[in-house]
Amino acid sequence: MINKTPLAYLVLIPSTALLLLGLVMVFSADSVVGPNMQVGGYHAFLDQLMWAGLGVIVLIFFAKFDYHKVGKFSWAAVILSFVLLALVLFMGKSAYGARRWIVIGPLNLQPTEIAKFALIIFAAYVLSVKSERLKQFGHLFFPVLLFTIAGAGLMLVQPDLGSALVLCFAVMVVLAIAKTKSSHLFAIGAAGSAGALFFALSAPYRRARLFSFVNPWKTPKGAGYQVIQSYIALGSGNIKGLGLGMSRQKFSYLPNAHTDFIFSIIGEELGIAGTVTVVCLVALLAYGGMRIARSAPDELGRLLAAGITALIVIQALVNMGGVTGLLPITGVPLPLVSSGGSSLCVSLACVGILLNIAAHSRAKG
Repeated sequence: MINKTPLAYLVLIPSTALLLLGLVMVFSADSVVGPNMQVGGYHAFLDQLMWAGLGVIVLIFFAKFDYHKVGKFSWAAVILSFVLLALVLFMGKSAYGARRWIVIGPLNLQPTEIAKFALIIFAAYVLSVKSERLKQFGHLFFPVLLFTIAGAGLMLVQPDLGSALVLCFAVMVVLAIAKTKSSHLFAIGAAGSAGALFFALSAPYRRARLFSFVNPWKTPKGAGYQVIQSYIALGSGNIKGLGLGMSRQKFSYLPNAHTDFIFSIIGEELGIAGTVTVVCLVALLAYGGMRIARSAPDELGRLLAAGITALIVIQALVNMGGVTGLLPITGVPLPLVSSGGSSLCVSLACVGILLNIAAHSRAKG
């Protein structure tokens, strides 16, 4: 059984609620009639249910396995993730103009999710070990910044700018909480912002996405199509929603309804009440994760809890910001809710580590 401290409930309750809500909404979004007029067969839902079962096992493992040992073995996970990121470029499955998945039997594995998870743990471990030496930029650059840049670069080649940005922002959170000099932090942030802007403008489709979210009606059948359909879904839901299973946009109007745009379907079927509930659950998860970081018994626990909390929350904000038109669409899934096995398992692994750290936490006001 998982050791449930009061701090653990601040993470366990919202995570469980988001997971259950995600299963319900994936079931709803998957119950559509396809072009051949046959019922979708709930294939995505059955896959999500299978991944959820595996994810719970992963959660229990990380909740029980000493997080200090997780940190020590993180270098191996980073190397494995780099190998997978390289392999996906040659033997990966392509979809929507990107090559991001490796097919292993019935499973679609997304190496970027594993890489983000591994690099955050690795960064937290190395920074906790180096401690005072972080005042020297050389110790900061190697290996944390170097490995982060390498991982983000491999993601960009797929291309997957959204995941690269989520990774970099989460690492920045870890750097900010660690003993990093303000001048170094500012320089890294400035260089990272310049790099992100360069890559956002370097490809025509990225430029289109970047500018389409400001005025999607300028290209209603092009880059602005998804945002407009998302607006229609969210607007149709009003306060109470159309009712569970009653979404109209999931019938091939809104692409990726069960993955990247699941938040829009929640808004359409459950209304503002549903979307606000999701936002509140993510906020509670963020609060619980940072409380666990604040009460962690050591530097590794503090940095690790903050880093993996940031990984989940930043990804959630990027997804919700994209579907509501507040941010450009990046193709990043909503953690614990969107259909996607790799993302779900990694999110549950993050929750497991938070529970592990909470079990060792100190009573703190």
